[in-house]
Amino acid sequence: MSFKVNSQIGRGLFLLLIMFACLRGATAEEVIVMNPNQSASDDRLDYLQLLLMKAMERTIHLYGPYRIEQYPTALTRKRSLALLVKGEITVYVAPTSRKWEAAAIPVRIPLRKGILGYRLFFIRDKDQALFSEVSSMKELLKFRLGQGAQWTITQSFKRLGIKVSGGVEYEPLFKMLEMGRFDYFPRGINEIFREYETRKNKFPTLKIEETLSIYLPLPQYFFVPPTRPDLAKRIEIGLLSILEDGTFDKFFMDYHREDIKKARWGSRKIFELKNLNLPDGTPFDRPEFWYKPHNSQSAD
Repeated sequence: MSFKVNSQIGRGLFLLLIMFACLRGATAEEVIVMNPNQSASDDRLDYLQLLLMKAMERTIHLYGPYRIEQYPTALTRKRSLALLVKGEITVYVAPTSRKWEAAAIPVRIPLRKGILGYRLFFIRDKDQALFSEVSSMKELLKFRLGQGAQWTITQSFKRLGIKVSGGVEYEPLFKMLEMGRFDYFPRGINEIFREYETRKNKFPTLKIEETLSIYLPLPQYFFVPPTRPDLAKRIEIGLLSILEDGTFDKFFMDYHREDIKKARWGSRKIFELKNLNLPDGTPFDRPEFWYKPHNSQSAD
């Protein structure tokens, strides 16, 4: 069967339909480029990528299909922000800060309900007795703290007047602790147990400290380029949808239940610190966004 366009109006409409189909085909799939892993042993992105998939799935009927990729090489935090601003990375997960929120668009929903701010410590096994004697934040500060030089939490510690040692790259920090460059390496409860299991044979003199924790509010958000408010809105709609029907909380607990159990909050002193680097707009007025143990105390 042949089709013949017999009028000027018909031909114009036909061309418009073809153009629309071509444009829709060219832009139908949203390609998301996310954070790279920082080493072969780094699996911290797994939960976050799955969470983003759940949010994106909820919005397919509004925005269309998507595909998620990871940036191919490890990056410093500074370089990551530069690539995000340029749009070479389109969704980056990072703890929030004034600098990041000024440069990119945050989706202000804490992706791990704030548990990244609850820090347990890697220490040298021989030092456990010394840490067990600590009864205040003032006493803890007699020990040398190690972190990544460009990490958001490092800047927050420094604004509190806490001296921080370390380097730019993630993986060497474990070796630096083992060699005595610093005395403790605070890690989020969602990080430390997996990190220990994957590195205990390589660093047999390191252990997870048994009696202490620091809490410094440190929500992780999805950030998108400043030119993509549409993508930020899509992610926000998706996250709020899975929060409202309980999918978010179920997924959070399924993924983090064992880490929370292993943290043994009842046997730890938890010193709460202020994060002076948090931007305005941090959603502390939304208690459903946050996880909180019951035995926190302010640092003295």
